Amino acid sequence: MNKIITVFSFLSLVSFNSLSYHSDEHNKKLYNDVINPGWDFEAKTGEKTFNNVRVKVLSNKQVQVFNEKDKRIFAIKCPESDSCSVYTTNSNNPTYEYDAGKLRLGGDKPGSIYKLSINTIQEYKPSEYREDKFISFIIITSGGSAGSGRDRYDIHTEHGWFYKEETVFDWLRYGHPGEYPYGLDNY
Repeated sequence: MNKIITVFSFLSLVSFNSLSYHSDEHNKKLYNDVINPGWDFEAKTGEKTFNNVRVKVLSNKQVQVFNEKDKRIFAIKCPESDSCSVYTTNSNNPTYEYDAGKLRLGGDKPGSIYKLSINTIQEYKPSEYREDKFISFIIITSGGSAGSGRDRYDIHTEHGWFYKEETVFDWLRYGHPGEYPYGLDNY
């Protein structure tokens, strides 16, 4: 019941926004706290060094990673659209939880996922038995309701090499006549 009252209160505040009762900053804070907690409107940009790699966050959709010789070894640049988002995680085994189709963000547990920001990038060890440390980036793209993709990049902070894990989701309502995803010569 409290959630319904909170959402109703938020919606009534938004409707008064055109009358300038509340500032844009106030409405953004309400949206952050009520509708989508854990989501940043603007990424904190800047640079941060992890062991031998330097990370430079240029926006909430663009990040670059450099080695100790200042050579760029990794970069992500999502187009400015809602169909591509960049996240970070504190684990090599992130937990993907969704609420009403939106990825649940935040938390302090291993496997939590965060919106890309210089403050949310965390170095982690994949297990207690290994001394290697990594930072991770996740790209989630969607091409509409029929398909989406999720790529996770784990970057070794000492040597700069990275591991990519790719997951693709497709929904083919009427099936596919050839070998999927190859064998498209049937068309």
